[in-house]
Amino acid sequence: MRSKIIVDTSVWIEYFKNNKDYVEYIEENLHLDSIYITGPVITELIQGIKGEKEYLLLSNSIKAIPYLECTFKDWVTAGEISFKLRKNGKVIPVTDILIAVISIKNNAKILTLDSHFRDIPGVELVPLL
Repeated sequence: MRSKIIVDTSVWIEYFKNNKDYVEYIEENLHLDSIYITGPVITELIQGIKGEKEYLLLSNSIKAIPYLECTFKDWVTAGEISFKLRKNGKVIPVTDILIAVISIKNNAKILTLDSHFRDIPGVELVPLL
């Protein structure tokens, strides 16, 4: 079975900027059915849209990517992880903690440019390209 890869917002931004390193990697893994998306990533991408043309491109793109669902339990787990990290002086956006929880639950790796994912226990990252 191929590994699942959740592409984080930071990498999708590079993809949509046509950064050839990320375009090639993502396209290859889309064809292998390895790329997945989550709700927090969708929300972050949509909030950064600058116009209707971008919205249509993004909307069509995200509809074609398999979606990993978030449950009530995932929200609770994300809150618990965030609480523990804050107690240790590490503040990470809740959206990223939720992405991490979804990745752990689904045995998926995360492709990201954000280094703070390394601080979340149990997360497996795709090595940067």
